Amino acid sequence: MVEEVLLPEPPEELPKLAERLNEDLRLSGSSSAEHTFGLGCSLGFTPLLVILVILLVLRVINLILAGILLVIGLLALVGVIMLLAQKARYNGIQRAYHTTVEVEISQYLAQNKLSRRQFDVIVSQLLPEDAPLQAFLSKQEYV
Repeated sequence: MVEEVLLPEPPEELPKLAERLNEDLRLSGSSSAEHTFGLGCSLGFTPLLVILVILLVLRVINLILAGILLVIGLLALVGVIMLLAQKARYNGIQRAYHTTVEVEISQYLAQNKLSRRQFDVIVSQLLPEDAPLQAFLSKQEYV
């Protein structure tokens, strides 16, 4: 038998808090991803160009082949950088949750006499499914 969770009437500041915490997580993840993408592009593009110039100077390849290799190299580089940026986004969200958001939630729960379980249920109903904060709410189904 599943234990029934009694949900009190959510305090009126809870939706604002949930939106703000979710936005903080989203911004933190975006910032990390943008930083990683920019750094990866600037650090990855230079060696690619250097290699192509060296091959051109040594006459290993011609101008047309260099252009084709540059396009292929850029596509591969952007693909790898996108994967790294996605990982950085995930790590940025996780770091922000554990350093600031979790502390704010604990303080809010103590001030408003809510359990974490009640908070999770209420906030999961307030936020869209793809909200970053949803990933940190307990995934148990409550009846």
